[in-house]
Amino acid sequence: MRARVRSVVILSAVLLAGLAANPAWAQPDAPPGVPPSMASRLAADRLSAIQPGIYSSGEKDSFTLHRFPGGKYLLRFSGASESFVLSVERGSLGTKLLKYDTGAMALKVSVWGGLTLYTRDNPGGVPATRQGDAPALPVLAVSVPEFRAALTDETAHLAYAQKVNLKFAADPSVLESDPETRGRAFDALVNAALGIERFLASTPTSRQILMRRINSVKLAAGGKPTISIVGQTLLVSFVPGDGHEGHASSLAIQQELGRLMVASAKDIASK
Repeated sequence: MRARVRSVVILSAVLLAGLAANPAWAQPDAPPGVPPSMASRLAADRLSAIQPGIYSSGEKDSFTLHRFPGGKYLLRFSGASESFVLSVERGSLGTKLLKYDTGAMALKVSVWGGLTLYTRDNPGGVPATRQGDAPALPVLAVSVPEFRAALTDETAHLAYAQKVNLKFAADPSVLESDPETRGRAFDALVNAALGIERFLASTPTSRQILMRRINSVKLAAGGKPTISIVGQTLLVSFVPGDGHEGHASSLAIQQELGRLMVASAKDIASK
């Protein structure tokens, strides 16, 4: 036992001497003009690097991850029509946290680059493995007939699948805009419909509350991505020039619908 303790002491002394003699062991070399603290941060960034590509986390949850302007990332699950913009935050022990626009966790990257996916079915997280490079993101251009058909399809889908009669429409300026703007409006439309379906499934009374409060959904260009209730219409605003960040995710729409419907229910109860 004494020999083992003596060995540990000797090893510790050797390591401390090595650190004193070799400052490079203690911290990364800083390039000219870069403070040592910044060099340490850059080294941590390299360790917990987020690698875009195609990922698999089992039979159900495969997804692609793309870089997005502003240091963000774009997440899209296989077979789904929605792309999520994820912001990046620093976590403990050098990890990085990728979050939805609601603030909920989507992905976590360990200091060694291991990636964990968080979903409603796996709130504790499940490991994801990179399978290869992701294909380039297409630019969605939608014609007027295609957009009108999408509005009709979403109206019919909710009536058939959810037994909810909501008419989807768009501001005339959206229909008269360029194909790319209509493409952004199409993304906002899809997210609005998915958000409504998420809200309907959230509580046993959600369907009754929603049907009593709104009877239509209207898309319009605006200064920021928001949803509001005007009369009995759910107004969904998107920002054409902001790309995927120009419209709220279905998760954010579900969350905001919950807030709006609770406020509406209180108003109705007070009258």
